[in-house]
Amino acid sequence: MPLLLSKFINDNTIIGLWRLEEPLDDLLQALPPQASVDKRLAEVHPKRQREWLASRVLTYSLLEELTPLPLQLLRNELGKPYFSDSRFHVSISHSPAMAAVILSDTYEVGIDIELISPKALRVQEKFLTDQEQTYTLADERETCLYWSAKETLYKMYSRKQLIFKENLAVEPLDKANLLQGRVQTENFSKLYRIHHETLYGHVLTYCIDQALAKV
Repeated sequence: MPLLLSKFINDNTIIGLWRLEEPLDDLLQALPPQASVDKRLAEVHPKRQREWLASRVLTYSLLEELTPLPLQLLRNELGKPYFSDSRFHVSISHSPAMAAVILSDTYEVGIDIELISPKALRVQEKFLTDQEQTYTLADERETCLYWSAKETLYKMYSRKQLIFKENLAVEPLDKANLLQGRVQTENFSKLYRIHHETLYGHVLTYCIDQALAKV
């Protein structure tokens, strides 16, 4: 069964995880009638088309848990996915083996999933500050976690033009499976709580913007 996880984080927000097993044609057939993906799919690299499609199948599957409306998933000029009904917020991530989606009818959300691999260690100097490297301690899983957390922060900001090492900061909290993140630019500063899990050889991070205000 490709759907590995589907659960409500709160009354308004649902998260899902999908294992990529199906061929391309099966994923296309699993899309609802309102989905229109042909043009966008043609722009996706052939090696990533299955994971891209799986994330869309998962998105529409989770949407059915929040509304019976046949909403269409769109993307804005910056590539951020959205629905025409502005009440609904969505964030999508995928790896070669997994797709992850978070949906809310109330809150802004962000999500990222990363395969735990040595790759993040090789480039950690590009995205981690010296202080953050004292938290990760050159550990493969921790380094991937902080990379994923910054990807989630990037999606929460959703306006591009961020430098991971300069504009995004992550630090531990004294609570299990939680990190604190900050997006800092010349005219914007905001704290976020980032939830995280390790499952199926991946790190999953996600954020729900419920209460923490601009500072």
